Amino acid sequence: MQATSLALDHLLRAIGDPVAELRDIGPGHAEFDRAQTIRAAAGVLAKITDAFPAIAQAIQTADGRRVSPRIRVHLAAAEAWLSGNPVLAAENYSSILNRWPRDLLALRLALSCYFFLGWHDRLCTVVEEVISARAGSRRDFGFVLAMASFVHAENGDFAYAEALGRKALEGDPACPLGVHAVAHAIAESGRPRDGAQWMRDQVAHWATPSRMRTHNAWHLAMFDAEEGNIASALGILDGWLLPATAASQLDACDAAALLWRLATDGVDVKGRWCRVSDAFERTMTPGFWPYVDLHAALAHLSAGRKAQFQRLDHAIKRCAQGNDYAALRARHITRPGLRALDAWAQGRYVEAAGLLANLRPVLDHVGGSRVQLEVFTSIEDEARRRHRDRHGDPPRSAEEIAQALPFVNMKRTEGDFFRPLEAIPSRKVA
Repeated sequence: MQATSLALDHLLRAIGDPVAELRDIGPGHAEFDRAQTIRAAAGVLAKITDAFPAIAQAIQTADGRRVSPRIRVHLAAAEAWLSGNPVLAAENYSSILNRWPRDLLALRLALSCYFFLGWHDRLCTVVEEVISARAGSRRDFGFVLAMASFVHAENGDFAYAEALGRKALEGDPACPLGVHAVAHAIAESGRPRDGAQWMRDQVAHWATPSRMRTHNAWHLAMFDAEEGNIASALGILDGWLLPATAASQLDACDAAALLWRLATDGVDVKGRWCRVSDAFERTMTPGFWPYVDLHAALAHLSAGRKAQFQRLDHAIKRCAQGNDYAALRARHITRPGLRALDAWAQGRYVEAAGLLANLRPVLDHVGGSRVQLEVFTSIEDEARRRHRDRHGDPPRSAEEIAQALPFVNMKRTEGDFFRPLEAIPSRKVA
């Protein structure tokens, strides 16, 4: 396993270029099947449609080969992801852990898929089952603890999450995922001063070539913005986030959230909004992930790019006409979210607040972390404040506003539209 071990380690720890490290492993190599599993995994972890061809190639080259049962399930999970069924992909990766709890790649992929879905309770269940097995080396177990730290922060247990993250770093202090897990726990607990100090103390461990590098910088910028250190936040935005948006829609989402936070402090960021809007236009596939769609809409509208917003809106309407999981989320999450943001941009603040209040019960299903989704609750709060300032109304709760707007009432329970696994059809992607 020596030929693939380094690539797997780097994939799990979000450093290096794992796919490039496998370039010499072809069909005749003894570790070819494992290499194909890692190649497919890298595409799934990317959470972008641009990675679909690489996933498809990894699956196709394994077709007809005699592979182990575990690799067969790995490739089936990747195929489910490719076909537009992220729920089945997540459950397949979880099923691997039921039989092989030491499979850290399956753990990483299961958590990635549930993160994409916004199923935070399943995140916790999966990682706790692996921890209970206490499998693997000390270094491997540190990786598990880093994953557990992030998961528990997402589920509201901030103190335990931070303790787990710090424990993970004892065995691997340079792991960017571990540094991020602690930062995330601190952010969730509402301690921006501590968070900024943590990120500065750990800069040598995260400001290195890593797929987490820009996102970790975003955490520092958000901590700084919360503390009123606007110059530092702007410096990170201009020096780190904006350049990264040219190639990454996820970095563009972080940039949009930071821009919104700075704008609420009265910082003039209009030109920067245009740059992020342009980045979304170049890199995103509308309808694939509501998390990206809603951040793109925020960028387009904040930049005054109505035509770009309308193109996005029309694409989401087309996506919503399908019968797969992406269509379900487009109908019940993304379209109401786009209407809310459009109402906000046009100054219809009470309507925007009502729509966002009604979206709140299912907002987790946008995907992403709760810290990253705070931008939308912030917009709701700002809409209510602006309506009150404009009309002199007494403060009203989001629920009262929603009740006053029955024509935009979109409340649903999760069971109304997030159907059981077997009822979710797949969609083949060319």
